[in-house]
Amino acid sequence: MKRFLSLAIVASISYTAFAQDAYDAANLAQEDLNGTARYVGMGGALDALGADISTISSNPAGIGLFRKSVGSFSLSVVNQEDAKKFQSANPTNLSFDQIGFVWANEGYNSYINFAFNFHKSRNFNHILTAANAFRPSTIQTDGAGNITKLIGSGQNIATDIKRMSGLLDDDNKDADGVNYYESQLDNLYFKLLWFDNGDGTSSYYPLTASDFMFRKGNTGYIGEYDFNLSGNSNNRFYWGITVGVHDVHYESSTRYTENLESGQKLPNGYAPTEAGIIDERTIKGQGIDLKAGVIFRPIAESPFRIGVSISTPTWYSLKTRNFTTCFVDEKRNNGEEYEFRYYTPWKFGLSLGHTIGNYLALGAGYDFQDYSSADMRYITSRSYDGDDSRSDENMNSEIGYSLKGTHTIRLGAELKPDPSLAIRLGYNFVSSIYESNDEAYRNQEVYSPGVYYASTSDYTNWKSTHRITAGIGTRINDLSLDLAYQYSMTKGDFFPFADGQYYKTSNFYMENTCPETKIDFKRHQILFTMGYRF
Repeated sequence: MKRFLSLAIVASISYTAFAQDAYDAANLAQEDLNGTARYVGMGGALDALGADISTISSNPAGIGLFRKSVGSFSLSVVNQEDAKKFQSANPTNLSFDQIGFVWANEGYNSYINFAFNFHKSRNFNHILTAANAFRPSTIQTDGAGNITKLIGSGQNIATDIKRMSGLLDDDNKDADGVNYYESQLDNLYFKLLWFDNGDGTSSYYPLTASDFMFRKGNTGYIGEYDFNLSGNSNNRFYWGITVGVHDVHYESSTRYTENLESGQKLPNGYAPTEAGIIDERTIKGQGIDLKAGVIFRPIAESPFRIGVSISTPTWYSLKTRNFTTCFVDEKRNNGEEYEFRYYTPWKFGLSLGHTIGNYLALGAGYDFQDYSSADMRYITSRSYDGDDSRSDENMNSEIGYSLKGTHTIRLGAELKPDPSLAIRLGYNFVSSIYESNDEAYRNQEVYSPGVYYASTSDYTNWKSTHRITAGIGTRINDLSLDLAYQYSMTKGDFFPFADGQYYKTSNFYMENTCPETKIDFKRHQILFTMGYRF
């Protein structure tokens, strides 16, 4: 009986694995809770309260509430719980998170402010470790002994199923000879196990495996540079506009290995015990967006405020590079470079704020972002005036199937028992971006450059995120010192590859599945901010 390929690295279908698909769309568009220690300590629930420089990117109108000029910078220590160093990724890191200033034009009833701020909107530092056993292989036969169904262990689907389905035939190549159903892993692993029979023919000898071990280390960040113009009209209506420039720096190192079932020999007589891939990937680029917001007090005699904000997509221009090594009894290497465009979804926000005297501030916020509308694009032409791009309709349809709209709820409070002392608490809830495991998976049977440039097959369906924050601050004349603590936790289902199936005839069925591996991502942050009024 012919054995079928087990290795999960062969492109079937992670926290991040940039190949321009639904999982990349989600990862690039998400934002962390980060900024000043006051903003983080109150769970980011300052969009209607304002007067904190971090609102420059969430509700730009918040800058309009500043009455004095301010400068600040923020540093933090970030730790991932229950993680061990892998490659260049460390579980504990020192991070420079924010620096900026507000130039306030002093006035009583109406004025205009200017501001600039840098902050890390996304911290990619993350170590992911997963291990699990594959389901045992089972074979069903008919009364004559013919195989009617094969349920394989490991990735025995990708290359074989794709070729039997016709997805990798030459007829499917585009005008440039590129087959967008065929990933780098299809090419690497298929060539690795293609042997000369010695009689003028050659055959493919796939392998089966019992279990896998996966490790990935991500590093890098998205830095956001915000330029703001905002104002106050009669202390009742505040407005603001922010132009944001995003700078992407991402690196990942992945090592995936499978323990092969015993008794398997290649035509050269070698009996391998493991197979796997080592993948190194970087992605860099820039993006730009526009944010606008208003804050108003509906009742003149009340400090109660309502905030509304909107953010355009971030229009990214990105380049990804990878170097991938695939090994069984030998190694084969491949590297690719690809430029593409990515437009994140629109974002809408609603917030409430209220103060009681000079000793208590309460804030709440809600954001909605429809990740299913993200737009992956490929470059169609280049010219002196700029590049033209077109939506990757096939991949965008897949994004629509796998991702959904997310809801973010932010709550926060600040108590001042003394004018020089502030105590803060906050909470965030972010709903899952992904559909259920049955609907969200890394599909590499999509005719798209996002499949062709794929060099890993893993993916993770993350659940809802919970963040709990606390902080304390003091003011000494014009100097402010603030400290915050943030704990965030997300659970997820990890898969080294996606399920696959193929009907060769009405009485022959192949299936390959791998059980999900439950994982947690728990992160601690201690953040310090120093500010000065001038």
